[in-house]
Amino acid sequence: MEMIARVTIRGAKSWVGTMDGKQLDTGTVFTDVELRGEDSKGICTQAVKCENSAVVKSIINNPFPFLAEVTMIETSNGKDKGDVKIITGIKPLQRLEEKKAS
Repeated sequence: MEMIARVTIRGAKSWVGTMDGKQLDTGTVFTDVELRGEDSKGICTQAVKCENSAVVKSIINNPFPFLAEVTMIETSNGKDKGDVKIITGIKPLQRLEEKKAS
């Protein structure tokens, strides 16, 4: 299933190379997600895989953090915890200012 979401992106990384004889081309972005639960409050950062390093390279020169519209696909193997989200595109929307701790 393809979907579009609006997220805050805090960071990103990519890697292209060979590991154990396999050619790899990977990317990951780190997005804000709300904490849930009776004893939780606020947000944390979650790693979300990208289709390849080109997705990350398209936004790596933007000032972080920023609000973005991401296109992603979600797949499942039909079992618990078998859901996988993979970002296929990122469209930066707005730079976000960091709040300074006082």
